[in-house]
Parts: sequence; structure tokens; C-alpha cells
Amino acid sequence: MKINATHRYLISAAAGLSALAVQAKEPVSIESLLTEMVDRDSVARFPQIDFRLKQESSYNRASKTPDEPVGWFANKDFRNFIRTEDNKGRKEWVMMDHQGAGAIVRSWMPWLNDLNPDTDIEMYFYLDGAEEPVIVGNMLGLFDGTGMIPYPLAHSSLRSAVSFFPIPYAKSCKVTLNKLPFFYQFTFREYPEGTPVKTFSMKDFEAAKALTSAVGKRLLNAKGLDDESPNAWKKTLQPNQEEKLNLPSGAAAAIRELRVKLGNYDDPEVTRSIVLKIEFDGQETVWCPLGAFFGSGIGLNPFHGWYRTVAEDGSMTCRWVMPYKNSASVSIMNLGDQPVDVLLEVTTGAWKWDDRSMYFNAAWRGQWPVPTRPRSDWNYVTLNGRGVYVGDTLTIMNPLEKWWGEGDEKIWVDGEDFPSIFGTGTEDYYAYSWGGRSTDFYDHPFHAQPRSNVYNKMNRKTSNERNTQGYSTETRTRSLDTMPFGTSLQLDMEVWAGGDCDMGYGVGMYWYGDADTTSNRKPEPVEVLNVAPLPAAMNQATFKKELFKGAVESDQMEVLSMTGNMALIPQVLKKFKGTWNKNTQTFFRGAQIGDAIELRIPTSSSTAESLVLFATQGPDYGIIRLSVNGTAVGDEIDLYARKPTSSGPIALGAFDPVDGAHVLRVEVVGQNAESQGAFFGIDCVTLNEYL
Repeated sequence: MKINATHRYLISAAAGLSALAVQAKEPVSIESLLTEMVDRDSVARFPQIDFRLKQESSYNRASKTPDEPVGWFANKDFRNFIRTEDNKGRKEWVMMDHQGAGAIVRSWMPWLNDLNPDTDIEMYFYLDGAEEPVIVGNMLGLFDGTGMIPYPLAHSSLRSAVSFFPIPYAKSCKVTLNKLPFFYQFTFREYPEGTPVKTFSMKDFEAAKALTSAVGKRLLNAKGLDDESPNAWKKTLQPNQEEKLNLPSGAAAAIRELRVKLGNYDDPEVTRSIVLKIEFDGQETVWCPLGAFFGSGIGLNPFHGWYRTVAEDGSMTCRWVMPYKNSASVSIMNLGDQPVDVLLEVTTGAWKWDDRSMYFNAAWRGQWPVPTRPRSDWNYVTLNGRGVYVGDTLTIMNPLEKWWGEGDEKIWVDGEDFPSIFGTGTEDYYAYSWGGRSTDFYDHPFHAQPRSNVYNKMNRKTSNERNTQGYSTETRTRSLDTMPFGTSLQLDMEVWAGGDCDMGYGVGMYWYGDADTTSNRKPEPVEVLNVAPLPAAMNQATFKKELFKGAVESDQMEVLSMTGNMALIPQVLKKFKGTWNKNTQTFFRGAQIGDAIELRIPTSSSTAESLVLFATQGPDYGIIRLSVNGTAVGDEIDLYARKPTSSGPIALGAFDPVDGAHVLRVEVVGQNAESQGAFFGIDCVTLNEYL
């Protein structure tokens, strides 16, 4: 295959460079769309080709108008289709039939059975009126990352096959199955008449394989600007205190990476009560709690995506490009009742402002209680003006075990009479299925479920029970499936739960818009503190049981080696604020910089295990470096805190046991300028099967 300039650039982009913008004179093609997929700059400009995003789905056809609630909230969102056809003696069910130029940019197909992914149903793609399909394959295998389209452009999420691989067409696209459809969604761009499009062909697909591989690597390696020096401060914010960071001004520029890290996350509500605010050219366009902005929800729930990463150490990073003409500032506000240590880092870079450049916006809406009866549509946001919608994060508090997410998304663009995007369920919108069963953690470059029930990345689900009680956080960001709007956009989500109860809702929304584009969302400091309480079944005892599953207490660890004059003192910590397994720790008194200790952690497993350390922070604690079985782990960890508290989970990684144990090495490498010493304390280490 001939490697052109675009290919070379994207292959380099897989190593960390940003992608080239698609040139308007080029026809829309597999190559141009793949290139655009990893070009963050292009999302910050109104599309040069003024497309609109549309969707074909199996939504219930009884849904006609909000004036008829019975039909509008009808929930039979499966086995609905456009028509049937006879194709040379083979009956086919038509799921999509779009006339005009376009490109499929997202497809979603669920398992037909919540416990079995197998299917023999075949799918056919007919482009530009061709009598023979250009793509033929298994309904799930085509889009689960194991077949024609590689991971991560296609993948298996929770009980679903999801693809973001672009399928462009110049004249028309028809998608059919050889058996009755179940649930489905095909999201596509509708281009203006006359838009030059190079229709998908298997020849072009094969020719683009190197580019496809490079784009996949780039999506998975979403690191930002390690070689740039950020604007930064580290401060302790008192209750109701706000601190601002002014960014370089006087010329057009753009925020290219924004990172926030809190001192600890022992109180999960800290990610709700700490609010991020951003001003561009004198106008505040971002007002959003940290958890909703970065996708973590309530508490520290790590995941890794293309635009955002929440790390196990508490670092929360966003990589949306946020341009401005002359000036910008970032502020952090503490609406909680306790002091919070905050690290803020903002990296800026060059930007050429033009008439397609837009300002980044993020807003938040919260409500508790939200009654589930009668059925209702809950408005995320309504926008007026020109812009592009790029994602959202929904956090639900469900007091019942029954499934909460049957509600469909309904999205009106530019004053439509009927939503051009009408979905089949809240979990389908966030790219998984069988929500009552799928309560495990998962992530992908463009979507994730960072938490559901008691499960997150640090506490994976190993059983198969149905229980969606407690907090669930769902997040979706957009690249090729962004939603441009010329005059307006309204996004509603049905409140459709399995039981009659009061739920808690909180959603962060992200979009780009012109300076005069408006939103119906305003700052809600009172509602931020109105956090829906967890039901009795989700009490602290249950939380601790799940958090500390597989714990080996520090007093069960054998000292293999030790330098210096440390004394190992058992301590009871009941009087301090924090979460420890048994409210105890081992205090390593007398530790000094340069001291180290090796601890043997016994295990009965013979296979790889995920290790998570739980430690303590205090006013006389130092900075430590960790290793497991001789392998260095992560960054240095500053254990200083003004008052004694727990560190929260510190993920160490997955390791194979050596002679029935793991060896944890703790080395004291520094001391915070405000700390009175270099001591440290260990609560426990959890050992769980590596999945």
C-alpha cells in the first residue's frame, strides 16, 4: 500500500502527535473520517461541511407526540423496523434506509440474550443503490472488535457490539438483517446535497488498514502534553473559598490539557462539592462539579478515555481543546463544609481564531428527588444559537434493586417537530445493554460506566446478580458523532425505572458554541449540595465490605528487610475521619528520608492478582515510592495531610505471586514542605483475581 502524507502523519500521531485537520477540498472518505476522529482541534470548530447527525433505531413506533403520554413513553423498543424485502428469495428486514450523502459513524447492537452473545443473524450493507451488499457479516461479530473492524474502533462493551468505524456513502445506505431485528441503533451524518463523498469499498477498507491501526493506537494512547510546562497552583481551599488561575493573555490561544487532583477522596461527595469554573474572553462558559466534568461521578471512579482520564491516584485530566481570543481563567470553588487540598494544572498552546472557532462550554443540572411515576422526560439541556454538542456524564442514585434505565434519549435539532435521534434505552445511549445485569465497570475511548452499584475499576464484579441500587455513572463523549446545530438543540432523557420511587439525577453536559449561543442551564450551588442519600442497604458497612474485599492487614505482613530506625506501632484510628478496613493501621514511627522497608504479603493464589494499597495521611507523614516484586509502581505519593485521614485506594497493578506471596517495598523519598516529619502508615493491601 502507498503511504501518503496523511497516513504518515497519523502513524506519527499514534506516538503522541496531534492529527491533521481534514481539508475541505478533499472528498469525505474512510481516510478523511479516520483522520478527523483523532483531531481534537477539529471538534473546536464548527464543521466545514455543515452536516447533521441522524439516527435509525428500533424505538417504539407508538411514540408520536408528548401530547399522547401512553404512546410517547411506550417501551417496546425491539423488533421494530422499516419494512421487509425479498432479495432473490431471501427475506430481509430493513433497519436503515437513508437517501442522500452520509456516513455511518456509530452502530450499536446488543446481545439477544443477557447471558449468551451467540447469534447466527447476518447483516448486509447496501450502498448507493447497489444490488449486492458491500459488507456482509455476523450481526455481532462485525462490530465487537473480533472480526472485520479491529478494536478499539469496534469493540464488545457490556453485552453489546459497538462500532465507530466510518462507513461513508455518496447516494444512499440501506442496512438489513436476514432475521427479525432485536434492538439496534445506526447513527449517521447527513451531508448537504452536493457534498463530495467517496463511497465505502472493501478495496479502500483494505488500503486504509495501516491508518486504521494508527488511529486505534492513538485512541488508546490518549496522553496529553508531557513535554509542556503547565500553569499551576496547589492550594488548600476553605469552605466557600474560590481560587482563580489566570492564563496567558493578549493573543489567541487554547487550553489543551487541564488537570485537577484533590488531596483525598475519603468523602465521595467531594467530587460533587468542588466546582470547576472557566472564563473565556470575559464570559463564564464552564460551571460544573468535578465529578460530572471529568466523568467520575460521585467519588473517585477511575476510567481512561480519549478526552478524559481519571486515574487511580486521584488525578483527573481533560484533553478537550478550548480556544479563546484574548483571555482565559480557570477557577476552583469549594462548596463543601471541609477544607480541601487542590492541585490545578492548565497547559495552553497556540490557536488560530477564525469564523468557525467556538468556545467550550460545560454545565450541570441536578435534582433530588426525581419521581419515577408518572413517566416523564428529564431535560439535560436546551441550547439556542450555533454550536456542536460533544458529550455528557449522568450520575443516578437508584434506591431500588430494579433496573432504572429503560428511558430513551430524545434529541431535537434546529426546531424539529420530532426528534431526529430517538433511542432505545439509557444504557444503549451510553453504549452497553441489559443494564439490569450489566453493573460492572467498563471503559472505551468514547464511553464508560465508571461505577454501578458497588463496582468500579478497583472493585470489579465477579458475580452475575441483578442489582442496580446505589450510584451509577455513565459517560459518553463524541468525535465523529458530534451533534452540530445551527439554531437550537434540546436533549431529553426519559425517566423510566422498574419501580415507583424517588431517584437522584445529576448530569454534566459539554458543547462548543459561539459567544452568543445560550443555554437554559445556570449555576446551581444549592442543588450541588442536595445529594441523594444512599438507601439503607448501601450503608457504610456494605461499602467497606466491598472496598476492602481480599484485604491483608498490615499486621499480617512479615518484615523481610528494613533500614534506619523505624518502629512499627499498631494504632487504632476510630477517632479520626476516614475509611480504614478495621479502623487500625501500622504506624512506621521514626522513618526518615532514605529509609525503606520490604513487607511480605502472603497469598493463596497461584495466578495474577490486582493489588491495591490502603494507607494513611497525616501532618508528619512523608513522600513515598512503591514497588511490588521488584517492579516500580506509579508516581511518588505524598502522604501529608493537615489532619490524619485515610489515603483511599492506591492501585498498584497486577502481579504474579512469587513463592506464595508478594513483596511490597516502601521507600521514603521526600517530605512535603508543610509536613513535620517523614513517617508513614499502612492499613492493608487488597488482593483480588486479575480479570
